[in-house]
Amino acid sequence: MAGAVLVVDDDVALAETLRSALGHRGVVIEAAVDAASACVLLDERSFCGVVLDLVLEEGGFDVLRHLNRTCATLPTIVVADELSASARGMLSDEQVKLVFAKPVDPRLLGAVVLGMCGIPN
Repeated sequence: MAGAVLVVDDDVALAETLRSALGHRGVVIEAAVDAASACVLLDERSFCGVVLDLVLEEGGFDVLRHLNRTCATLPTIVVADELSASARGMLSDEQVKLVFAKPVDPRLLGAVVLGMCGIPN
């Protein structure tokens, strides 16, 4: 197996798009629709990275706080419809590697995920 990525988004379409784009490359896409489910998956499994919608009904920043508490330094890609300057200022450069506005081109996001997992394009 090439690696596993956790996609945290209350819209399951993003995870399905990445599954379609990367399934043939051996990347497993796990999905969580809220922060609580994401935190459980992060505690139970190993991932090479996280794709996170910060604008969740159930707290996208909670996922980042969980990663900080558990000392997990997983590369994280943030996707959001809209992200204020103050919210951007709360993101750690060590943790959050990129921020994309939705909708994000699936090919671009797929290429970034491959890089995050150390898989050549």
